[in-house]
Amino acid sequence: MVRVSFIGAGRIGQTIIYATLMSGAIDEAIVMDIVPNVPDRMKDELMHALSAEGINTRIIATNLIDKVENSDIILISAGKPRTANQSRVDLFMDNARIISGFAKILPSKNPNALYIMVTNPVDMMASVFMKYSGKYTISSGAQVENNRLRSFIADKLGVPVNSVNGYTGGEHGEGLSIFWDTISVNGRPFDDIAKGRLTREEVSAYVKGIAAQIIGTLGGTSWGPATTMRDVIVSIAKNEHKVMSIAPPMKVKDEIIHVSRPTVVGNPIGPSIEKSLSDEDRVALESAAEKMYSEYKELLTNFERTTS
Repeated sequence: MVRVSFIGAGRIGQTIIYATLMSGAIDEAIVMDIVPNVPDRMKDELMHALSAEGINTRIIATNLIDKVENSDIILISAGKPRTANQSRVDLFMDNARIISGFAKILPSKNPNALYIMVTNPVDMMASVFMKYSGKYTISSGAQVENNRLRSFIADKLGVPVNSVNGYTGGEHGEGLSIFWDTISVNGRPFDDIAKGRLTREEVSAYVKGIAAQIIGTLGGTSWGPATTMRDVIVSIAKNEHKVMSIAPPMKVKDEIIHVSRPTVVGNPIGPSIEKSLSDEDRVALESAAEKMYSEYKELLTNFERTTS
């Protein structure tokens, strides 16, 4: 039996919960949110949808973090969304307070859980949670960018999306690294098949910029991240061993940070297949890790100073 707990039932949390439960891959789900009535009404909606599909997943709704217990997987999407005028530093400080609080509560009642972070800034929040909980944590990382990359290439070249393969990594968002030597279309290298039709620059601009365009128009991303996280959860629950660009923990100097790289996703997580990357792609990954360490270390130091 697989029990998955979802911490946060806001915009992105709701879509992740729906997509995951509709997969039929889990036996029990705990839906937790601090807003009164939201988990209960979410439970009602989900039960109606599950009934239509004949799926028998049991749902537990709660406003209390203490009621999240005996989980196999815990996905955390709770936190403050980034506002138009909010800096990354402010977002880190706000959400690190929330995430570090969860880290001190959840492990005692969920000692064997694998934790998945979705709250932004996602890679850094995974590192914060793991630091304060001592529990193995992954970030959703750059897997959603893999899907954005493959769908864009397929659309522009007029080929089926399942004929496009390739991986991204490093930092989720605008600091993303695209591992160009992994990208192929019908087994042929991207640069060969796309020559004169689609450039690396066009692909990079789309993959790094489309989230901001969606947020600006629709108010937030939903279905892309939701189905991405469904795939991660299902691959863990069913031990499918799919290769995805999640961010497992990585030791850099004196800190554990979370850096996306192609990784086998099952139960347990790993191994990473970064050693199979080309020299150029490994250099990009190492550069991203150093940059992420420096930024995280500075923000973490400031956070610890304000909370000590």
